[in-house]
Amino acid sequence: MAIVTLTSDLGTKDYYAAVLKGKILSGAPSTQVIDISHDISPFDIQEAAFVMRNACFHFPPGTIHLVSVHAESRNPTKAVAVLSKGHVFIGMDNGLFSLMLEDVPEGIVEIPQNPANVSSFVAKEVLTAVAVQLANGKPFTGLGTPLSTLETKTYLRPPDNQFIIRANIVYIDRFGNLITNITRERFEKTRAGRNFVINYKRHEEIHQISSTYQDVPEGEKLCLFNSAGHLEIAIHKGNASQLLGLHLDNTIQIEFE
Repeated sequence: MAIVTLTSDLGTKDYYAAVLKGKILSGAPSTQVIDISHDISPFDIQEAAFVMRNACFHFPPGTIHLVSVHAESRNPTKAVAVLSKGHVFIGMDNGLFSLMLEDVPEGIVEIPQNPANVSSFVAKEVLTAVAVQLANGKPFTGLGTPLSTLETKTYLRPPDNQFIIRANIVYIDRFGNLITNITRERFEKTRAGRNFVINYKRHEEIHQISSTYQDVPEGEKLCLFNSAGHLEIAIHKGNASQLLGLHLDNTIQIEFE
């Protein structure tokens, strides 16, 4: 039985996400359709890439991932299928896959689109059809024309420095936790056992990394490495984004002795 995951900025208030499920199940009734998230901020491919990167490879190889974020059927954006680590990703070539995938894809194909038959809802008209073909056993190489590269976008990665790391907030979860683009590996490599201070606003500092949210009293701020291995600023049972006044793309600074 094929598995198809759905990730989109379509939300759950309207019927749009349900249409994608209906199209897939109508064409491949035995498919298991699983929602990763439909609450990606509209058009935010960076947020979608973060969510997908930390979710998709927990599914078994052979899973088909349909991604409808900033999905518009207008030139020069192509519809593509991408093969990586045994998983197939279907979406628009708008830079999202370059942000999401750490390794060079094993294959890329451009999915043919007939402008006469494609409405503004390209995920319904084009992407679901490809998911159905794959779920019914069509080989990846038969989906379209091979491509050598994807549209490339990059995170604003802070420069390396022996004494200072400047990090960006790249994701805010539903609890208001502020997730940065600093990984545990990079932090520890730069730290080299030294003391540090995390500055996130003028005169606001954190001097230690917690193991759990419960390491501090309720309502107190903390930093920890989350389950995805990224440095996170949080408030125990509170909304850090609202209470600290921090938002996406804001910068924090880590200084080492």
